[in-house]
Formats: sequence, C-alpha cells, structure tokens
Amino acid sequence: METEEKYSIKVILKTMELLKCFSPKQAEWTANELSNKLNMNRTTVYRILTTLASGGFVQLNPNSGGFRLGSTLIGLSLALFDSMDIRKMSGHILKDLAQKTGESVHLTIWYEDRAMLIDQWESPSDIKVLVPLGKKFSAHCTATGKVFLSELSEEEFDSYLEGNELKTLTPNTITDKEELREEVLKVRQKQIAFDFEEYTIDIVACAAPVFSYDQRINAAIAVLGPSRRMQMKIDEIAGMTKDASEIISKSLGYINSK
Repeated sequence: METEEKYSIKVILKTMELLKCFSPKQAEWTANELSNKLNMNRTTVYRILTTLASGGFVQLNPNSGGFRLGSTLIGLSLALFDSMDIRKMSGHILKDLAQKTGESVHLTIWYEDRAMLIDQWESPSDIKVLVPLGKKFSAHCTATGKVFLSELSEEEFDSYLEGNELKTLTPNTITDKEELREEVLKVRQKQIAFDFEEYTIDIVACAAPVFSYDQRINAAIAVLGPSRRMQMKIDEIAGMTKDASEIISKSLGYINSK
C-alpha cells in the first residue's frame, strides 16, 4: 500500500513538472520534446499527456502531433484570478478609470497568442462596449494585443507572425508584417498602444501594460469606446490609462528600473 502511495505521488509530481513546461514562449510540446526536456521516460510522458487530454487539461494538435493546454485550464485560470487576484487588486482602480474616462475598461491576459478578456467595467454612458468574459481577441488589431506583442523577442515575434494570419477585419487593420513590427516597437518604447478602428469600425481603444515583480507583463488594461468620443480625448485617456497601469504594477511588486 505504501509503495502504491509513493508511486502515485511520484506520478503527480511528474505531471506538475510537465504542465510547468507550457508557457507563452512555448505553448506546444510533443511527447518526445517533453521527454528530453524533463529526462523522463517517453512512455510515461505520453501516458500523462493522454490522461490529461481526457480531462481537457491538454489537447492534441492533430496537424503537428504536439500538445497544448486545454480549455479546462481556462476555467481554472479564471478561478485563480478570482482568488489571487489581479482583478480584486485592480478592481477599484479600473472602476475609477471607467468613471473618469466615461468609457468601458477591459482587463486582459495573454493566452495562446491572443488577448483574453478576464474582467471589464462598463461605461456610465448609454452607448458602450460590452464583451463576454473569456473572449479572445487577435493581437495584431487590438490595443491590448499589441501590448503583449511588445514584450516578445525578435525570435518570438517572428514565430508569432509565422503561426498567425494577420486577418483584415476593417479597412484600418494592419496586415503588413513589417508595419506591425514598427507599430509594436512604438508600443514597447512608449508603453501605450492604440486601436483606431482596426478591430471594429467605430471603436477606438488605448491600452497599457501591467507589470509584475519579475519585470514581465502580467496583464494589459484598455479603455475603449465609440470613435467619436474617444478621438476627442485620446491623449487625456491615454495618460489616465498609463497612470492606472503604473499603480496596479506597483501593487504587484513591480519596480521600474528604467
């Protein structure tokens, strides 16, 4: 009995080590790659992956034979955000930002090469932008997406371009790879990103990064609303967005070393 218990614990430990390998830098792994990285028997790795897949914790990419994190973890991630939690830590700040700007405010994280909405605060105006929580947005045509792209290295950015089509959603969508590269460089330098009707006609947004103690981008916040209203006060809103992001970053232990 004791031997079985020790074996079960070892399998759990191996499973945890395996799951830790998945990250924005490498979101997909084959059984062979994980076996080599973890110095673990390939058969054991494959059995763990197929068991995780049966519960939706990972999913197989039939085209590449690799595994990615599964949809079950989205719900667990949102539960984690409920308890840790950047939403609770930033809620009063972002609610205040919505009141001051008069526009909707989004809080997003980076998930599978997209910006995923995890919370929002409604505009006090009758005409407002409302989006279902959990919705994922393409990065190349959204303000928050550009924030996350700005943290990628040149190699990671090239990999993003290779794996993602820059689809045209409006006449303003950036679909040229080099133009997007230049746009992302500006975001990296200025720590503010814009979407001028690139994702949806008549919607303008600006976004800023939220950094954590490890100097990495933890999340992105965005203010968005009808183009007519946003264009009139875009500089003011951008300033308030950056101020709010800096306050939240400090609460996460971030120290600006620049």
